Amino acid sequence: MVFTSRFPYPIERGDKLRIYHQIRELSQHHEVVLVTLHDHAIPEKDMTEMKQYCQRIYPFRLTKFSIIWHLALSLLNQRPAQLAYFFRPKWKRKIREIIEKEQPDHLYCQLLRIAAYVRDVPMPKTLDFMDALSVGMQRRADQSPWWLRPIFRREAKLLARYERALLADFDHFTIISTQDRDHIHPGKSSDIQVISNGVDTSFFAPQTKLPIVDLVFVGNLGYFPNVEAAKYLAQKVMPLLGKDIRLSLAGARPTSEVLALTSDRVSVSGWVEDIRDAYASAKVMVAPLFAGSGQQNKILEAMAMGLPCVTTPLVNRAIGALEGDAILLAESPEDFARHINRLLTDDAEATRIGQAGLQFVQKMYSWEGTVKELMGVWK
Repeated sequence: MVFTSRFPYPIERGDKLRIYHQIRELSQHHEVVLVTLHDHAIPEKDMTEMKQYCQRIYPFRLTKFSIIWHLALSLLNQRPAQLAYFFRPKWKRKIREIIEKEQPDHLYCQLLRIAAYVRDVPMPKTLDFMDALSVGMQRRADQSPWWLRPIFRREAKLLARYERALLADFDHFTIISTQDRDHIHPGKSSDIQVISNGVDTSFFAPQTKLPIVDLVFVGNLGYFPNVEAAKYLAQKVMPLLGKDIRLSLAGARPTSEVLALTSDRVSVSGWVEDIRDAYASAKVMVAPLFAGSGQQNKILEAMAMGLPCVTTPLVNRAIGALEGDAILLAESPEDFARHINRLLTDDAEATRIGQAGLQFVQKMYSWEGTVKELMGVWK
């Protein structure tokens, strides 16, 4: 039985991408029952998509009023906002009834925000931390305006405490990257199994379309680290590049800050029906991410399409590509500009790095392989 804090489809966020492909692969070996929260109505076509892989689906709708109310209460009861947003005591009883009815062999929870519903259920269960949310929140605090820092630091502290508390309540734990694992459980990292994301290389594959822009950044443009990356690109990197170089920002839910970056050199496309079109539209993928945690699927997808990528050491620590071979790394606007100029003026070099990235992803990342590792954890 799988538990998620968001309906897994459509895939426009990293957590949804991970659980969608895991469910798809798990359905080849197990009967999958899905218990899922959602804060928007689920279109029938999205429900139909998941019914291909799930024997039964139990959705629970989060209303805006209940979200606001429980977030307000979290200020008084010292619960992380991540927990308050998604947890409803009345649903815990209903979910327990569903578990008793279904009698599953194993419970698999994605993210700590859903863990409270089953942490005390006396049966085999696994928690996928996915990311060290406390680390991502602390990085957000460090990069926020001074008046927001106390709020995010408080949340980071509460999340870190909750992450450690959950280590006593589940039989198995998984996470995407080594660096996040070591933050959650330093000294006893072997208790948490690293299960990376994969890439559907039959879907994300090199295309023959001619690019129409020079640079692209792809991601959920309502997510803080991606918003900061978009601003960094438009405001700090682009001024260092030639006036004829064009940047495309592509992804769901662009904030007003991101939309305000639009200019004759920067376009904001918002939601893209087929995200491959966004990658194929450009010559280089640039991701100046200095916050967040986990593994950046956008980089793996771009590499799978043969696109040369420039990103930060923080991002690559979770990917493990060889610097200067399969990926280029930068930590300053000047370094980003230098790598970008090199790739845009040297076609042979851009092709070499793009091909090395493609071969790296094909060798190291597949959903079939990562889910086999996941099932091995349960044995």
